[in-house]
Amino acid sequence: MSAVILLREHGLRVTPQRLLLVEAARSLPGHFNADSVYDRLRAVYPGVSKVSVYRGLETLREQGLVSCTELGGHAVKYEWIGAQRHHHLICTRCGQQHDLPDAELNALREQLIQHYGFRASIDHFAIWGLCRACSGSTVTPAP
Repeated sequence: MSAVILLREHGLRVTPQRLLLVEAARSLPGHFNADSVYDRLRAVYPGVSKVSVYRGLETLREQGLVSCTELGGHAVKYEWIGAQRHHHLICTRCGQQHDLPDAELNALREQLIQHYGFRASIDHFAIWGLCRACSGSTVTPAP
């Protein structure tokens, strides 16, 4: 889908900066930070400011087009949300990361509704702990 159509579907004004922002966010592989988007935009639009990039990424996050999470190192990471929303399991010992399908959190969402009347908006979740190798676990993952 073109960036113009995508922005219009989300009720956002189509501006040259926003088009560049969407294209940069979609083209960066995996997780990225605002500085990498800023560098990419500045290469084609030298007048762009870092503040505009941060505001633009926040707008895309509010619209559900990018996710934002803390994956360690005290830096916020963004990720373009494609067809498959996911979360992360991060090992505190070796740093290994595994993707966790969003559906795995459905039971938690349901429990929060039932027990607390709370509708969680789990955007991009990072769960910290020890991976199989670091914990010595022999548990095999469910299919």
